[in-house]
Amino acid sequence: MTYLAPCFLGRKVYADGEKTKYYVVKYEEKAGKQTVDVLLFDHEQPVIFGIMDFQGNFLDSFFLTDKSTKASGEALERWKEIDSRKKQYRVTQDDLKDALKPESKAKKKNKKIKKLLHDEHLEDIKHQWPSRLLTLQREEDGAEDSLIMETLAEALGTANPKKAYLFLRFHRMDGFIPPIGPFTAKHPELVEKVSYDYFHVDHGSVLEDFLLTAAHEAPLDDKKLIESILQYIEKLDNVYGNNVLKKALTTFSRRLKKEQGISMKEWLSDVTADRTLKKSVVQALKKA
Repeated sequence: MTYLAPCFLGRKVYADGEKTKYYVVKYEEKAGKQTVDVLLFDHEQPVIFGIMDFQGNFLDSFFLTDKSTKASGEALERWKEIDSRKKQYRVTQDDLKDALKPESKAKKKNKKIKKLLHDEHLEDIKHQWPSRLLTLQREEDGAEDSLIMETLAEALGTANPKKAYLFLRFHRMDGFIPPIGPFTAKHPELVEKVSYDYFHVDHGSVLEDFLLTAAHEAPLDDKKLIESILQYIEKLDNVYGNNVLKKALTTFSRRLKKEQGISMKEWLSDVTADRTLKKSVVQALKKA
């Protein structure tokens, strides 16, 4: 079973029992198979280096003023590189606060704020950097339809699809995984990659939505892609019993009538030679 690394960016770590003093995880990178290295910040200053397991427990931590290791030094240098680049953006603290609101409530004193946010998302995706915007969104519990989230959705439409997926996976933006299903038309390898990563996440629900979205957009003459989508959907049904195959076949049936005017039976015989899949398809069609 594959376990995806969680994302701790934006997490508040309290320093006392009264919960009056806390630090925020604003830099994170995967370290070992089941650990991540993090930098905890006091406002905008990194002050603590920590090693966390996937359950969120600290295996080690120390103040940067008290100690230095190879891992902490490398993390700090990488953060400084990213921070120096961020300072080139003309985004003020007021802009960032505004970005946590939906467009209808944002003041948008900076008329270029959406473009600046969009460009920052694109650069983070390109370089696979921990996103300060998504960190802020989590730390401050921004609106679900905040400018940060809106511009992220827009940026995903123009970003490199493979890098976009890795960026979303790293930040555990699981809700954005299904909408990138259409990427599979030009990047069919994403079907296998997403299926491997997300098969056991939320009982397969994220993967289910991703594959069904892909089914809506997959070229009907791309036999290899269609077969791959159906095979992973079949596996989901075998494990979770959610009748996803029936939903996918309904989608394909409607598309076939609209786009090609041929029968499902004729099309399926041409799409796959997988006997097990064909048997599952027949059983699913009987339930329809």
